[in-house]
Amino acid sequence: MMISDLAFHILLALGDGPSHGYAIGKDVESRSGGRLDPTTGALYQALRRLTDDGLIVPVEAPEEADPRRKYFALTRQGRRAAAKEAERLDDLVRTARQRKLYPQRA
Repeated sequence: MMISDLAFHILLALGDGPSHGYAIGKDVESRSGGRLDPTTGALYQALRRLTDDGLIVPVEAPEEADPRRKYFALTRQGRRAAAKEAERLDDLVRTARQRKLYPQRA
């Protein structure tokens, strides 16, 4: 299963545990160096698609959290999808290094 750049960043944002939409969006923006700055609509559309695909699930908000916020967590399938995408990207970087398009490790 091929996942979009935004979807991969969302899965990465949930790698440390459940989070709510706003925090996920901020993590995506930060981790991508501002390259990805999903609008609320685009973010929630991606969250809905990842939920429909079984990669994330809505979870109960922590007791101290604002009950209006929607929290999400990775599923086992979501972790596998993130790992597979990371492996695919690693293979691309390895190829780029072999072809001297990306610096070798120090």
